[in-house]
Amino acid sequence: MATTMTDSGAGWRMRRSSTTIGAVPDVDATARKCLEELNTLLGKAIFAAGVKEDDVKAVLAKPLTPRKEPGKWDDKSLAHHFSTTAVDAKTLSDYIHQTTPLSLLRYAFPHHLEVERATLDANVRAVLEGYPAIIDYLVADAYSQRKDAGTRSIEGLVNYVLRHSDGVRSVVDYAVVTAARELIDREHLEVPDADDDGSAVVATLKKAGLPLSAGAFEKSARAVIRQFISNKEELKYIDDVAKELKLDLSDALRRELVKYVKASPVKITDANAKYFIPLFISQIEEATAVVEEPSDGDVDLERAERDFDVHYFEDDRSLIQVSQSAVKCAAQLYYSMVVGDELDVFDVVNYFTHKYLIRGQIEIQDPRLRDDLQMYVFSGEFIDLETKKTVDRTRPAERDMFYRQVFNSGGGAVTDDVIVNREFSRLWKVLMLESARYLERAQLSPNPHSFVSKQNVMQAVEDLQYNLSTHCTGMATVISPLIYAELDFVIKRIFMHSEVRKHVAPGGGTWWRVVEALHMGMKHARPKATVLYNKARLGHKIIRSIAEYDPATFESNQHFSAFISDVDAFITTQSILQEALTDDLKSTDEDDEQAAVNGAAADDQEMPPPAATAAAGGQDEWDF
Repeated sequence: MATTMTDSGAGWRMRRSSTTIGAVPDVDATARKCLEELNTLLGKAIFAAGVKEDDVKAVLAKPLTPRKEPGKWDDKSLAHHFSTTAVDAKTLSDYIHQTTPLSLLRYAFPHHLEVERATLDANVRAVLEGYPAIIDYLVADAYSQRKDAGTRSIEGLVNYVLRHSDGVRSVVDYAVVTAARELIDREHLEVPDADDDGSAVVATLKKAGLPLSAGAFEKSARAVIRQFISNKEELKYIDDVAKELKLDLSDALRRELVKYVKASPVKITDANAKYFIPLFISQIEEATAVVEEPSDGDVDLERAERDFDVHYFEDDRSLIQVSQSAVKCAAQLYYSMVVGDELDVFDVVNYFTHKYLIRGQIEIQDPRLRDDLQMYVFSGEFIDLETKKTVDRTRPAERDMFYRQVFNSGGGAVTDDVIVNREFSRLWKVLMLESARYLERAQLSPNPHSFVSKQNVMQAVEDLQYNLSTHCTGMATVISPLIYAELDFVIKRIFMHSEVRKHVAPGGGTWWRVVEALHMGMKHARPKATVLYNKARLGHKIIRSIAEYDPATFESNQHFSAFISDVDAFITTQSILQEALTDDLKSTDEDDEQAAVNGAAADDQEMPPPAATAAAGGQDEWDF
């Protein structure tokens, strides 16, 4: 991968170049237009030739509130003042240059900013690169408004601009909310109070930390806006019909009905609602029709990817070149593989039903538990807890085949048509290795954010993203939700059941205590249940992060640090499992004849190190 060294006047910095799979993204077109508009406004000459500091201070004291619609801001807004004031002699930049102390600070600001550039997230850099009038405003505002904040020194001024909520963050919020309002207006979305600066939707947009990068902003903004879109008219029809016909509709059914009403080819009105809505209810309950939401042509990825969501079993009753969907499916399949087959949950439940219960050690009193066991054991079926449908159990050979297709894991037989993902293990180990190297360099560096490159880790992520998106396809995306649904059923409806926990793990504890107790009865060995479950959770989080990877997101130290922390924890977890593997290998080396062979081999050549011994077993420290 090529890198580019640029001279910015404050030393050189290494910039990550584009790759064939992921490129460093530009700012979203709508957000960029909003920033350019603000930059033009703040560069307008609105001050008289003899302007005084108090006059400038009074102008800069006005709040920077986002634009409501083209050419319209709040009457008390800074942008409104600049837009409505007649052109005069001087700009804000002219005032800065005629004020010597402020001019010196403005001149020094870019050089001090360069030192901290690598620690800034992509949104802040988007605002501070290429908009000189915005920087003039931020520097002058900090200087004139915040004398008590130490902003008369360059260090204090830079710190205020970068970290205070009234600094560059206010400009980021301006761009986010203004661009989101343009999106709402362009797509004619009904969002109540979208133009109210104090509304819930505006507060949520500011708090959500939306990326301004191209390709990411609109998707993230739509996800926030979708929560506030008004369905008032559709809900009125639904509730009126429910009241008239005395129907008890759940919230989930009402949400689904809204989609049907919106998608209906016949306009639903007060006059015909009582005829169509019962028909829609029947279609939903029987699952005989698929109705899509009105769309401008974009695929509703959030709905399509819902089948691949995973909820961790914490046993708490209160509880473009790549396909993101395919990689999210791989994340779900990985979780099911580790919990279901490495932790042996599927084998353990068979032992529980075919051996443990036959011995008569449990008196099953709950009728629902009896029904669940009858369906699972005798009918070979289970209930998908998400869709409430009855589904056939998956078979071990089927699961093993798709584990090999996606991860090249295990020794399951595959048909001639299945292409095994032989590259995954190597790419996964590269990610672990590069992440470990990054952590090692970061620990040694006096300023890891500035001087330790992330690009090797990012390249490893992109390689895995592309690899999984090409291998987790076809029937793998069909069986993965089924495997997870079966796992969900087994754990929630059987192992988490109070009667099962009371009899199998009377000492108390979570569902994996039940699995541990049954596993010891089945194999006479204690599994590392919590360690394997942590491996499943961390592996799922890592692959899910790979699915949602965006170069701009990883430029944010907060997101990148969270990802590296997950990888670091996964390496530690795998090291614990690897230590157990090494102990198992040592325990089998007690045969006298094999010891003699080993002794003869040791005379002829140097004994390999422990790591090599582990590798000989087919695994190494960072196997997935």
